[in-house]
Amino acid sequence: MLATWIAFLLYAAAAISLGWVAHRRHESGAAYWTAGRGLGATSVGLSISAGFLSVSWSCVYAVQLFYWYGLGAVWLITIPWLIALGGIYLLAGRYHDLPAFSQPEMVEARFGKGARRIVALALAFVFLVWGGAEIYVAAILLAPAMGLSSATMILLIGLVVGIYATLGGFRAVVNTDKLQYTIVVLFILAMGWLAWQGLRDTSETVEVFELMGAKSGQSWNAWLAPGLMTILLTLAAYLPGWIFETDLWLRVQAARDRRAARRGVLLAALNGLLFVGLLPMFIGIAALAIFPVVDGQFPAVVGNEGDAIFAALVLSYAPAWLQIGVAVGLVAAAMSTIDTCSNVMALSIAYDLFELHEKPHAGRASQAVTAASVIAACLFALNTESLWDIFYLSSGILTTTVAFPVAAVFLPWAKARAVRWSAAAGFAGTSVAYFLESRGTLVAVQPAALTGSGLAFIFWGILAAAAAALLGQTSSK
Repeated sequence: MLATWIAFLLYAAAAISLGWVAHRRHESGAAYWTAGRGLGATSVGLSISAGFLSVSWSCVYAVQLFYWYGLGAVWLITIPWLIALGGIYLLAGRYHDLPAFSQPEMVEARFGKGARRIVALALAFVFLVWGGAEIYVAAILLAPAMGLSSATMILLIGLVVGIYATLGGFRAVVNTDKLQYTIVVLFILAMGWLAWQGLRDTSETVEVFELMGAKSGQSWNAWLAPGLMTILLTLAAYLPGWIFETDLWLRVQAARDRRAARRGVLLAALNGLLFVGLLPMFIGIAALAIFPVVDGQFPAVVGNEGDAIFAALVLSYAPAWLQIGVAVGLVAAAMSTIDTCSNVMALSIAYDLFELHEKPHAGRASQAVTAASVIAACLFALNTESLWDIFYLSSGILTTTVAFPVAAVFLPWAKARAVRWSAAAGFAGTSVAYFLESRGTLVAVQPAALTGSGLAFIFWGILAAAAAALLGQTSSK
């Protein structure tokens, strides 16, 4: 316990120091949010990578999906992510050359302030949810090792992130991302090594080709194990939103030039293949042999349906010296995404909704919004339970509310009314449909295939956004 505390405090001191270094540059106004738009390719690529190499997403959730479905999980996380990065690479040149920095600002330039506000509100909600999820997962993994309750751990993590993110703004986030990337890569590699050790210990008692996905009940090498409808709805929910995901585009826009932006995205794609694809796949499938499901029941050691596989590997196979390194890795992986999400949420509120960077005392006001965003994420984390719901609902809102307005910036035929109506209907439709589906109301009025996917709310949200866009586009006024 003492070693974990020491590791946490050392990392916290390093991150806060980087925040102070960024603060000493005295960036205020728009520069507080843009880092002067002077990032090189390596900074862009490592910062993007650090954002998605997170505890909740590329670590816990990706491994959990491969534990549930075997190889078929690539359709739910790896393939859509690589396609999204490919789309960002192709579009990076056109968007980087725009004078606008944030996506809502781009939307306003074509479709007016009303459209900007709708998109900004949606982004603030999505990144509040993502930031809260990251804090929640980090807290439940770190709290036992530090002898704290999960709630206390949530507040402690929020305090550290709040200090350095508030001090240095976007530049502090990018600076800490580089450190976090290095630590997280070592952390995931260590988890892969532990999984290999566990697999060696169990290889004599387990027939590889008899392994079944923990949730699918199908062979681990079944490529469509999640089900065709779930795969199709996942691609529909993820791809448009991820291609225009704000935290990624902020790095692209902050690059010094078009070449740096594209090279940064390529570096991030390589990291995505390794650390959202191959390593989580190996760890998750190895866990099927190491921690097998018995009579449909998940082993208690892997937590709620496999969300504590990393902790189980550490408990079962890690030597004492490695546990210290694991603690640092968990902290870095958590904070790399928490600070990004809090920064985007604060940007959407301060920069896009209230345009504080153009007002007196912009620096202090921007810092206050950043601090408030971290606090809000901590409050959300205290009431979080399901990562599945979190990632699908938030990604669905990105797709139905943000993707079309941002894409429409380069569509000469798009009308402002169509963009505003589509964004508003997408946000409302997805949220209402999620509420109705979670209470079973939609079961009686939709096809069984939609109900079985558990993602019907995304279909209805997309339908609402498309209908509103068509209505707005064909309106004569």
